[in-house]
Amino acid sequence: MAIRLTEFFGHAVADPRGVSFARERRCPFVNSDCIKPEHGSCSVEALRNSAPVICCANRLYDGNFQILKQVADKAFDADHRIISPTEARTLRRQGGLLGNEVVAFGRYFGQELPLPKAGGAAGAYYMDWVLVKTGPDGRASELTALEIQTIDTTGNYGEQSALAFDGEEFTDTQGRTPGYSESGFNWENVNKRILPQVIYKGHALRRERLCKRGFFFACPKQVLDRIMGRLGGVSGLHEYPLQPGTVTFLAYDLGLPNAVDGTRPLRLPTSFTTTIDQVALAFTAPRNLPEAGVYELAANLALGG
Repeated sequence: MAIRLTEFFGHAVADPRGVSFARERRCPFVNSDCIKPEHGSCSVEALRNSAPVICCANRLYDGNFQILKQVADKAFDADHRIISPTEARTLRRQGGLLGNEVVAFGRYFGQELPLPKAGGAAGAYYMDWVLVKTGPDGRASELTALEIQTIDTTGNYGEQSALAFDGEEFTDTQGRTPGYSESGFNWENVNKRILPQVIYKGHALRRERLCKRGFFFACPKQVLDRIMGRLGGVSGLHEYPLQPGTVTFLAYDLGLPNAVDGTRPLRLPTSFTTTIDQVALAFTAPRNLPEAGVYELAANLALGG
Protein backbone atom coordinates (compact mmCIF):
# COMPACT_ATOMS: atom_id res chain seq x y z
CA MET A 1 0.00 0.00 0.00
CA ALA A 2 1.05 3.62 -0.49
CA ILE A 3 -0.20 6.71 1.34
CA ARG A 4 0.30 10.46 1.26
CA LEU A 5 -0.43 13.37 3.55
CA THR A 6 -3.90 14.91 3.22
CA GLU A 7 -3.78 17.29 6.18
CA PHE A 8 -0.60 18.71 7.66
CA PHE A 9 -1.21 20.64 10.90
CA GLY A 10 -4.86 20.92 9.90
CA HIS A 11 -4.30 22.17 6.34
CA ALA A 12 -3.37 20.92 2.92
CA VAL A 13 0.36 20.54 2.39
CA ALA A 14 1.89 23.85 1.20
CA ASP A 15 -1.24 25.81 2.17
CA PRO A 16 0.18 29.11 3.53
CA ARG A 17 -2.63 29.25 6.10
CA GLY A 18 -1.07 26.30 7.89
CA VAL A 19 2.48 27.64 7.97
CA SER A 20 2.27 29.19 11.46
CA PHE A 21 0.87 25.99 12.96
CA ALA A 22 3.64 23.92 11.39
CA ARG A 23 6.33 26.39 12.46
CA GLU A 24 5.12 26.31 16.07
CA ARG A 25 4.30 22.56 15.99
CA ARG A 26 0.83 23.54 17.19
CA CYS A 27 -2.43 21.66 16.70
CA PRO A 28 -5.24 23.89 15.39
CA PHE A 29 -7.93 21.56 16.72
CA VAL A 30 -7.02 21.66 20.41
CA ASN A 31 -4.99 24.89 20.44
CA SER A 32 -2.09 23.08 22.07
CA ASP A 33 1.14 21.36 21.14
CA CYS A 34 0.91 18.79 18.36
CA ILE A 35 1.11 15.24 19.75
CA LYS A 36 2.92 14.09 16.59
CA PRO A 37 5.27 17.03 16.06
CA GLU A 38 7.78 15.17 13.89
CA HIS A 39 5.33 14.53 11.06
CA GLY A 40 2.27 16.69 11.84
CA SER A 41 -0.23 14.52 9.98
CA CYS A 42 -3.93 14.78 10.82
CA SER A 43 -5.19 12.60 7.99
CA VAL A 44 -3.68 10.60 5.15
CA GLU A 45 -5.04 8.96 2.02
CA ALA A 46 -4.25 5.74 0.22
CA LEU A 47 -3.26 5.45 -3.43
CA ARG A 48 -6.41 3.63 -4.54
CA ASN A 49 -8.85 5.46 -2.27
CA SER A 50 -8.78 9.24 -2.22
CA ALA A 51 -11.00 9.60 0.86
CA PRO A 52 -8.80 10.89 3.72
CA VAL A 53 -8.49 8.71 6.80
CA ILE A 54 -8.13 10.47 10.15
CA CYS A 55 -4.89 9.28 11.77
CA CYS A 56 -4.64 11.58 14.80
CA ALA A 57 -6.98 11.50 17.79
CA ASN A 58 -6.85 15.28 18.18
CA ARG A 59 -8.41 15.64 14.73
CA LEU A 60 -11.67 14.37 16.27
CA TYR A 61 -11.70 17.34 18.70
CA ASP A 62 -12.44 19.85 15.95
CA GLY A 63 -15.13 22.46 16.70
CA ASN A 64 -13.98 23.13 20.27
CA PHE A 65 -14.43 19.50 21.34
CA GLN A 66 -17.86 19.28 19.72
CA ILE A 67 -17.62 15.50 20.00
CA LEU A 68 -18.10 15.76 23.78
CA LYS A 69 -21.35 17.68 23.29
CA GLN A 70 -22.52 15.12 20.73
CA VAL A 71 -21.94 12.28 23.20
CA ALA A 72 -23.53 14.16 26.10
CA ASP A 73 -26.62 14.90 23.99
CA LYS A 74 -27.01 11.19 23.23
CA ALA A 75 -26.21 9.92 26.72
CA PHE A 76 -28.01 12.51 28.85
CA ASP A 77 -30.34 14.22 26.35
CA ALA A 78 -29.72 17.72 24.99
CA ASP A 79 -29.23 21.11 26.65
CA HIS A 80 -26.29 20.21 28.87
CA ARG A 81 -23.19 22.32 29.29
CA ILE A 82 -19.74 20.73 29.11
CA ILE A 83 -17.41 21.97 31.87
CA SER A 84 -14.03 20.95 33.29
CA PRO A 85 -13.54 19.31 36.70
CA THR A 86 -12.00 22.56 38.00
CA GLU A 87 -15.06 24.54 36.89
CA ALA A 88 -17.33 21.98 38.53
CA ARG A 89 -15.54 22.22 41.88
CA THR A 90 -15.58 26.03 41.74
CA LEU A 91 -19.29 26.16 40.93
CA ARG A 92 -20.04 23.68 43.70
CA ARG A 93 -18.23 25.79 46.28
CA GLN A 94 -20.04 28.89 45.08
CA GLY A 95 -23.43 27.18 44.93
CA GLY A 96 -23.69 27.92 41.22
CA LEU A 97 -24.45 24.47 39.82
CA LEU A 98 -27.73 24.34 37.92
CA GLY A 99 -27.99 20.60 37.39
CA ASN A 100 -27.45 20.78 33.62
CA GLU A 101 -23.66 20.46 33.73
CA VAL A 102 -21.67 17.56 32.29
CA VAL A 103 -18.15 17.33 33.69
CA ALA A 104 -15.60 16.08 31.17
CA PHE A 105 -12.64 14.18 32.62
CA GLY A 106 -9.97 13.97 29.94
CA ARG A 107 -6.55 15.07 28.82
CA TYR A 108 -7.43 18.57 27.64
CA PHE A 109 -9.88 19.40 30.42
CA GLY A 110 -7.30 19.40 33.17
CA GLN A 111 -7.87 16.02 34.78
CA GLU A 112 -8.16 12.42 33.69
CA LEU A 113 -10.01 9.88 35.79
CA PRO A 114 -7.78 6.91 36.73
CA LEU A 115 -9.68 3.67 37.20
CA PRO A 116 -8.23 0.98 39.50
CA LYS A 117 -7.20 -2.31 37.94
CA ALA A 118 -8.91 -5.55 38.88
CA GLY A 119 -7.69 -7.45 41.92
CA GLY A 120 -5.78 -4.50 43.36
CA ALA A 121 -3.07 -4.69 40.70
CA ALA A 122 -0.64 -1.80 40.65
CA GLY A 123 -1.32 1.17 38.43
CA ALA A 124 -4.51 2.27 36.76
CA TYR A 125 -6.10 2.34 33.35
CA TYR A 126 -7.87 5.24 31.72
CA MET A 127 -10.76 5.86 29.43
CA ASP A 128 -10.03 8.73 27.05
CA TRP A 129 -13.04 10.59 28.43
CA VAL A 130 -15.44 10.05 31.29
CA LEU A 131 -18.48 12.33 31.12
CA VAL A 132 -20.37 12.86 34.37
CA LYS A 133 -23.77 14.48 34.62
CA THR A 134 -24.14 16.28 37.93
CA GLY A 135 -27.12 17.26 40.01
CA PRO A 136 -27.54 20.58 41.84
CA ASP A 137 -25.66 19.05 44.79
CA GLY A 138 -22.58 18.59 42.58
CA ARG A 139 -22.58 14.81 42.84
CA ALA A 140 -22.67 12.41 39.90
CA SER A 141 -26.17 11.42 38.80
CA GLU A 142 -25.26 9.65 35.54
CA LEU A 143 -22.08 8.89 33.64
CA THR A 144 -20.76 7.55 30.39
CA ALA A 145 -17.37 7.13 28.76
CA LEU A 146 -15.91 7.88 25.36
CA GLU A 147 -13.02 6.02 23.81
CA ILE A 148 -11.18 7.58 20.85
CA GLN A 149 -9.42 5.48 18.22
CA THR A 150 -8.02 6.52 14.86
CA ILE A 151 -5.67 4.45 12.67
CA ASP A 152 -1.99 3.67 13.03
CA THR A 153 0.26 3.57 10.00
CA THR A 154 3.01 1.18 9.03
CA GLY A 155 6.20 2.13 7.27
CA ASN A 156 7.48 5.69 7.07
CA TYR A 157 6.40 8.85 5.28
CA GLY A 158 8.93 11.12 6.96
CA GLU A 159 10.22 12.45 3.63
CA GLN A 160 6.77 13.91 2.94
CA SER A 161 6.66 15.63 6.32
CA ALA A 162 10.20 16.96 6.02
CA LEU A 163 9.30 18.69 2.75
CA ALA A 164 5.94 19.85 4.12
CA PHE A 165 7.74 21.72 6.92
CA ASP A 166 9.45 23.66 4.13
CA GLY A 167 6.13 24.27 2.40
CA GLU A 168 6.91 21.89 -0.45
CA GLU A 169 5.09 18.93 -2.01
CA PHE A 170 6.65 15.47 -2.14
CA THR A 171 7.44 13.83 -5.48
CA ASP A 172 7.64 10.05 -5.37
CA THR A 173 9.76 7.65 -7.42
CA GLN A 174 7.06 7.47 -10.08
CA GLY A 175 7.05 11.23 -10.56
CA ARG A 176 3.71 11.90 -8.87
CA THR A 177 3.30 15.23 -7.08
CA PRO A 178 1.97 15.12 -4.44
CA GLY A 179 3.45 11.68 -4.21
CA TYR A 180 3.05 8.56 -2.11
CA SER A 181 5.34 6.82 0.36
CA GLU A 182 5.61 3.06 0.75
CA SER A 183 3.63 3.00 3.97
CA GLY A 184 0.13 1.90 4.83
CA PHE A 185 -2.59 1.43 7.41
CA ASN A 186 -2.30 -1.03 10.30
CA TRP A 187 -5.74 -2.57 9.89
CA GLU A 188 -4.71 -5.61 11.94
CA ASN A 189 -5.09 -3.43 15.05
CA VAL A 190 -8.85 -3.87 14.63
CA ASN A 191 -8.44 -7.54 15.53
CA LYS A 192 -5.55 -7.32 17.96
CA ARG A 193 -6.36 -4.25 20.01
CA ILE A 194 -9.50 -2.31 19.13
CA LEU A 195 -12.19 -4.98 19.46
CA PRO A 196 -10.78 -6.56 22.67
CA GLN A 197 -10.62 -3.05 24.13
CA VAL A 198 -14.26 -2.33 23.21
CA ILE A 199 -15.42 -5.60 24.75
CA TYR A 200 -13.42 -5.28 27.98
CA LYS A 201 -14.27 -1.66 28.69
CA GLY A 202 -17.89 -2.18 27.70
CA HIS A 203 -18.26 -4.96 30.26
CA ALA A 204 -16.54 -2.86 32.93
CA LEU A 205 -18.94 0.04 32.37
CA ARG A 206 -21.92 -2.31 32.30
CA ARG A 207 -21.37 -2.83 36.04
CA GLU A 208 -21.71 0.89 36.78
CA ARG A 209 -25.22 1.71 37.98
CA LEU A 210 -24.89 5.30 36.78
CA CYS A 211 -23.91 4.25 33.25
CA LYS A 212 -27.48 4.03 32.04
CA ARG A 213 -26.92 4.34 28.28
CA GLY A 214 -23.74 2.43 27.68
CA PHE A 215 -20.50 3.88 26.42
CA PHE A 216 -19.28 5.44 23.16
CA PHE A 217 -16.51 4.56 20.75
CA ALA A 218 -15.44 7.18 18.20
CA CYS A 219 -13.30 6.38 15.17
CA PRO A 220 -12.85 7.22 11.49
CA LYS A 221 -15.55 5.80 9.21
CA GLN A 222 -12.97 3.57 7.52
CA VAL A 223 -12.05 2.02 10.88
CA LEU A 224 -15.70 1.29 11.65
CA ASP A 225 -16.03 -0.29 8.20
CA ARG A 226 -13.15 -2.61 9.11
CA ILE A 227 -14.67 -3.36 12.52
CA MET A 228 -17.98 -4.27 10.93
CA GLY A 229 -16.20 -6.35 8.31
CA ARG A 230 -14.44 -8.29 11.04
CA LEU A 231 -17.75 -8.81 12.85
CA GLY A 232 -19.57 -9.99 9.76
CA GLY A 233 -21.18 -6.71 8.72
CA VAL A 234 -23.86 -4.49 10.24
CA SER A 235 -26.50 -7.04 9.19
CA GLY A 236 -24.89 -9.50 11.60
CA LEU A 237 -25.39 -7.17 14.58
CA HIS A 238 -28.76 -6.17 15.99
CA GLU A 239 -29.29 -2.46 16.62
CA TYR A 240 -30.45 -1.48 20.11
CA PRO A 241 -31.63 1.69 21.84
CA LEU A 242 -29.13 3.19 24.27
CA GLN A 243 -29.19 1.24 27.54
CA PRO A 244 -26.77 -0.34 30.03
CA GLY A 245 -24.39 -2.70 28.27
CA THR A 246 -24.49 -1.02 24.87
CA VAL A 247 -21.74 0.49 22.79
CA THR A 248 -22.48 3.31 20.38
CA PHE A 249 -20.04 3.55 17.47
CA LEU A 250 -19.55 7.09 16.17
CA ALA A 251 -17.87 7.08 12.76
CA TYR A 252 -16.39 10.33 11.46
CA ASP A 253 -15.10 11.50 8.11
CA LEU A 254 -13.94 14.77 6.55
CA GLY A 255 -15.64 17.10 4.10
CA LEU A 256 -14.02 19.21 1.41
CA PRO A 257 -11.79 22.14 2.43
CA ASN A 258 -13.76 25.30 3.13
CA ALA A 259 -12.90 28.63 1.56
CA VAL A 260 -12.56 30.54 4.83
CA ASP A 261 -9.53 28.91 6.43
CA GLY A 262 -8.80 25.89 4.25
CA THR A 263 -9.70 23.30 6.90
CA ARG A 264 -11.97 20.34 6.26
CA PRO A 265 -15.18 20.04 8.30
CA LEU A 266 -15.49 17.05 10.62
CA ARG A 267 -18.65 15.08 9.87
CA LEU A 268 -20.56 12.31 11.66
CA PRO A 269 -22.22 10.24 8.91
CA THR A 270 -22.72 7.08 10.96
CA SER A 271 -23.90 6.29 14.48
CA PHE A 272 -24.72 2.69 15.38
CA THR A 273 -25.65 1.22 18.76
CA THR A 274 -25.48 -2.46 19.65
CA THR A 275 -24.73 -4.49 22.78
CA ILE A 276 -21.36 -5.59 24.09
CA ASP A 277 -22.66 -9.17 23.97
CA GLN A 278 -23.39 -8.83 20.26
CA VAL A 279 -19.88 -7.54 19.61
CA ALA A 280 -18.23 -10.24 21.76
CA LEU A 281 -20.21 -13.04 20.13
CA ALA A 282 -19.48 -11.84 16.61
CA PHE A 283 -15.79 -11.43 17.48
CA THR A 284 -15.36 -14.94 18.90
CA ALA A 285 -17.72 -16.71 16.48
CA PRO A 286 -17.29 -14.88 13.15
CA ARG A 287 -19.72 -15.60 10.34
CA ASN A 288 -17.61 -14.32 7.48
CA LEU A 289 -15.24 -17.29 7.32
CA PRO A 290 -13.74 -18.56 4.06
CA GLU A 291 -15.11 -21.68 2.41
CA ALA A 292 -14.18 -24.97 4.04
CA GLY A 293 -11.12 -26.56 2.47
CA VAL A 294 -9.40 -23.37 1.28
CA TYR A 295 -6.25 -24.15 3.28
CA GLU A 296 -6.06 -27.66 1.85
CA LEU A 297 -6.56 -26.31 -1.65
CA ALA A 298 -3.88 -23.64 -1.19
CA ALA A 299 -1.43 -26.19 0.21
CA ASN A 300 -1.98 -28.62 -2.70
CA LEU A 301 -1.60 -25.83 -5.26
CA ALA A 302 1.66 -24.77 -3.62
CA LEU A 303 2.84 -28.40 -3.76
CA GLY A 304 2.09 -28.52 -7.46
CA GLY A 305 -0.87 -30.84 -7.07
